[in-house]
Amino acid sequence: MNFFKKYLSYLNVIPEKTYSSAYSGILEINWLNGKKVLDTQNTNYSYGNLGKVLKKALQATKTDFRSNEASILVLGLGGGDVVQQLRKNFQSNAVITAVEIDPMVIQVAMNEFGIIPNHSLEIVNNDAFQFIKYTSKRYHVVIVDLFNDTEIPEFVFQNSFVEQIYKVLYTNGTAIFNTFILNEVHNLRNEKLLALLKKHFEVQSFKNLYGHNHLMVTQKIK
Repeated sequence: MNFFKKYLSYLNVIPEKTYSSAYSGILEINWLNGKKVLDTQNTNYSYGNLGKVLKKALQATKTDFRSNEASILVLGLGGGDVVQQLRKNFQSNAVITAVEIDPMVIQVAMNEFGIIPNHSLEIVNNDAFQFIKYTSKRYHVVIVDLFNDTEIPEFVFQNSFVEQIYKVLYTNGTAIFNTFILNEVHNLRNEKLLALLKKHFEVQSFKNLYGHNHLMVTQKIK
């Protein structure tokens, strides 16, 4: 059946199933352009244009994230798109810790997309801000990909969160912030975040990626 869904999905979105989440509302498993994707009611969560944004971020990353000595923290697992990108497209052997607040999203990532914990992938069901506040570990790369439908938690744009990201990164480590701009309020919000980041990091900014995404790739240099 998936053979037909795959090819029909080049003509239109083909729904497959839905999951109900207390955190994220209705999660939709759809086929689009030959791929199975994870959507909410208003946006793509994983394996659509979001995957292209994450690929752009990793291509812009100067820090080593491929060797088995590298450690990566992913804040916001979603369907596990970034894990797939790291493993398949970039042949990364890094140890990955993925933090996801929504247990249903974790279940979807495991059941629908084969994102299974193992010796080099830990999945933590926790709030991202609380995790990063209390972790004693340090990382070479931190990927901030925190969405709730079309909203990003307010703490992502606060100085306290940026300082925690700085704290858990090794020197020369990279932090990637995936955000979006839908209106002038978002634009002003992101400009303030850029200013905060530039106090701590070298920053690359990529606006209007595949629609409305605004990607910030930073490097800790001291």
